[in-house]
Amino acid sequence: MALNSINTNSGAMIALQNLNTTNQQLEVTQQRINTGKKIASAKDNGAIWATARNQSAAASSLNSVKDSLQRGQSTIDVALAAGDTVTDLLGKMKEKALAASTPR
Repeated sequence: MALNSINTNSGAMIALQNLNTTNQQLEVTQQRINTGKKIASAKDNGAIWATARNQSAAASSLNSVKDSLQRGQSTIDVALAAGDTVTDLLGKMKEKALAASTPR
């Protein structure tokens, strides 16, 4: 029977603890890589996660407002282009009316 087993070998116990710590750190790093976020869930850091969620919601709201403003701007651009077209047509109609009223 072996006198030195993994349970009684202090060097092996320290190495096992170091391995477990390394594995935990590796898991945290892998989670950060997978999500692209330092704080991926509430269990990482609840306060920072809640703040990040609030900021994310605010950013989404601002993006919605920006999209609405861009739609409004597009509508105004179309209206301005239509106004320019109407102005051009009125000018041509005026030219034709003057040409028609001029005696030959």
